[in-house]
Amino acid sequence: MKKIYALILSAALIISVSGCRTVEDAVPASATVSETVLLSETETALLPQETETPVTTVTEPTEPPEPPAPEYLTVSFAVTGDNLIHSSIYNQAQERAGGEGYDFAYAYENIVPIIKEADAAVINQETLICNDVFAPSTYPMFNSPVALGDHMLDIGFDVFTIANNHTLDKGTEGLSACLDYWDSRPEAVVCGAYRNAEDKADIRVKSFGGIDFSFLSYTESLNGLSLPAGSELIIGNLNDIEGMEADIAAAKEVSDICVVALHWGVENSDVISDYQRIIANRLAEAGADIIIGNHPHVLRDIEEIGREDGSVTLCAYSLGNFISAQSVGQNLIGGVLKFDVSLKADRTEAPVFENIEFVPVITHYEGSYRNVKLYPLDKYTRELAESHGVKSMSKFGYDYIFEILKKNINEKYLDTEKYYKESGY
Repeated sequence: MKKIYALILSAALIISVSGCRTVEDAVPASATVSETVLLSETETALLPQETETPVTTVTEPTEPPEPPAPEYLTVSFAVTGDNLIHSSIYNQAQERAGGEGYDFAYAYENIVPIIKEADAAVINQETLICNDVFAPSTYPMFNSPVALGDHMLDIGFDVFTIANNHTLDKGTEGLSACLDYWDSRPEAVVCGAYRNAEDKADIRVKSFGGIDFSFLSYTESLNGLSLPAGSELIIGNLNDIEGMEADIAAAKEVSDICVVALHWGVENSDVISDYQRIIANRLAEAGADIIIGNHPHVLRDIEEIGREDGSVTLCAYSLGNFISAQSVGQNLIGGVLKFDVSLKADRTEAPVFENIEFVPVITHYEGSYRNVKLYPLDKYTRELAESHGVKSMSKFGYDYIFEILKKNINEKYLDTEKYYKESGY
């Protein structure tokens, strides 16, 4: 019987009739030729077989692909009218703060969700905020405490237009103090009054949602006042149409979309005059994409102005008062204009306006102008309207609100089913 060890080791040499093959490196050094034998196929099959060791490939982790860039950029806006702060409003804020400072939250709390949900919110700050250099004052020469401006920023306003008929209520000292206040709030975009020509040339631009917006503001009246000779201060002048067109052209060089606020028109008149339409069309052709009208303290209609190149300018001729303590019923019906503006990311197309909606807002107060408070119309009841303190001085009521809205705001921009249902319109 062959030794098993010799049997395995002898596989180094196989001799056959037709020739032989020697696998020398398979024979251990301890094996001898005399121990080498021929193996049958069966015996060969019993030998250990060499196998290749599989190679494991390690794949390095890779970063997930970046999502494709959006084709369009979209920004939502909320735009309001005049923030007109009478003494009853700042006095109640002082009372609510316990006599130390001012707490304006009560007056504005119902409107905060509408403002905060927008990417960009714009307001006409009708009254000066003179950095507390002057005491608060009411009609006809307004000044509001810095707590008001701080609160407007806190509830979500981004852009403040300050060119209006009250910009010089406290003279150049007051206007300079107002600019000092706004300089201390760099998060705010403030336009319409400037320290000098260099400051005015620094067009206010802010990016929202990847779109660069420029902001300009002008007034046609300063209530008979004017800047003294030699003053470097500048207030946006609506009577200089060529100057406005030049400003818009410069603004379009540094921004995608130009927003222009115009303080114009006859107070307490809801009629859009021919000259307003002429100015609006000229500024639209000059490149104004959004025109925000204020000053009359009452609502005027909203319009999409077609331009020669086929694009559109969105124009609100007057958004009325945002808040006030005036004594005429129509002055207490204002609102917020909401809309989305979309721009193709590669800037090859003009901006497009969508979801344009006017949200009516009522300023409510009790007798003797107590407890001034804003209400979106969907939160304002017939009972509140019938108890309004203005009714002792002026026509007002729930049905009257809808009469004014129906007269002045195109149904295209007002959800009649939502707002008119209770009154039966």
